[in-house]
Amino acid sequence: MANIVVIEDHPPVLKLLSTLCRSQGHEVMAFDNGRAGLDAIREMNPDVVLVDRRLGDIDGLDVVRDAREASPATRFVMVSACSETRDIVTAIRRGACDYVTKPFQAEEIHSAVDRALTEPANPPPTSRQKLIILCPKKAA
Repeated sequence: MANIVVIEDHPPVLKLLSTLCRSQGHEVMAFDNGRAGLDAIREMNPDVVLVDRRLGDIDGLDVVRDAREASPATRFVMVSACSETRDIVTAIRRGACDYVTKPFQAEEIHSAVDRALTEPANPPPTSRQKLIILCPKKAA
């Protein structure tokens, strides 16, 4: 189906994300550090990249920014334990098309990958564009 790069520095999460993508029939290349993942993105031009927000060697936001320049058609999904609005907005501005918070359910990853593969690629918003993020209400 699609070529997916997964970049995550925590081995159990790297394995889980890779397994979830493979279970949907995708080809997956997994990297435990940002620099190796970034090099692979530049070489492969994958369809989708799942990238951790906080990697040991490089910030996941920088991976998205730098990789978008090298591979503009690639779609990026940020995966992070951080759910602060500021981080989500920054990820979207840098070029991520989706943001999944840890801990996540398998269906959240499947849905994020499906959306990344089906929605048209749009460039990240410029500094003059408004970015509106709609958050669903949680049940009380």
